[in-house]
Amino acid sequence: MKYKNIQEFEKVNMFGTGMPNEMFAKYFIGNSFLNLFAKPGEWPLFLANVTFEPGCRNNWHIHHAKSGGGQMLICTAGEGWYQQEGKKPVSLAEGSFVYIPAGVKHWHGAKADSWFSHISVEIPGVETSNEWLETVSDEAYSQLPATKSKQIERGQGKYTNKKAFDKANMFGTGMRNFMLSKYFSGRSYLKMITTPGRAPLFLTNVTFEPGCRNNWHIHHATKAGGQILICTAGEGWYQEEGKEAVSLQEGSIVYIPAGVKHWHGAKADCWFSHIAIAIPGDDSKNEWLEAVSDEAYQKL
Repeated sequence: MKYKNIQEFEKVNMFGTGMPNEMFAKYFIGNSFLNLFAKPGEWPLFLANVTFEPGCRNNWHIHHAKSGGGQMLICTAGEGWYQQEGKKPVSLAEGSFVYIPAGVKHWHGAKADSWFSHISVEIPGVETSNEWLETVSDEAYSQLPATKSKQIERGQGKYTNKKAFDKANMFGTGMRNFMLSKYFSGRSYLKMITTPGRAPLFLTNVTFEPGCRNNWHIHHATKAGGQILICTAGEGWYQEEGKEAVSLQEGSIVYIPAGVKHWHGAKADCWFSHIAIAIPGDDSKNEWLEAVSDEAYQKL
């Protein structure tokens, strides 16, 4: 959905506008903003929410890497554009996802009549660097096709009704999670955002019905590994062993290091969705453990 008014846009920009992007301003036409989820090097993956004012776009650029590298864009508010060199521009809206391999010349930014935000996920690689190139000229930008606004009915907070929740669940509920159902109390659903083996990172939108939660489990790895949860709809819980449960809602981000025993799921009275990013690691595997008992869950 298009947002010309910053006040209206900030109501739906769940991951925050952040600070003016002064460090990279010379590579942008118009004003952009950055909200860092963690300091560079603090997590195995670098993630930031990037916000563009209407008409703002970055220069053509290339993410270089000897191996690995590249970028993923998870679009969460407003509308924008992505274009690879030699290809037609792609219209982006809430729920859009873009995988940009290393070595591909491209640009991205807002539409002329809308604010726009996406989460930028930097893909780990060897000898990574960014090459900034020429601007996207006003002439070229003005020739982008006209698009109709994609209407989104988004509430805030708890969703007891699945139909209302599905309208807010921008990355899709997907199919019943039969493969891993023995590790869940209640029904869960999976919508793959990337296909295993076709992208360097595996991303899945996981949806929990009210009261659903997964078992205690551990993501093991001898190096790196773990998981990041990007919460986009409804409300839920995350808990590490020996710690208090943490309330989650739209805009919450959770980094789960390898080796940490934990569980996550929906609140008792609300549907809940998060994107799960599996962090690459050496000898990575998941160890599924005991269920979160009804007695323990009811005490939350």
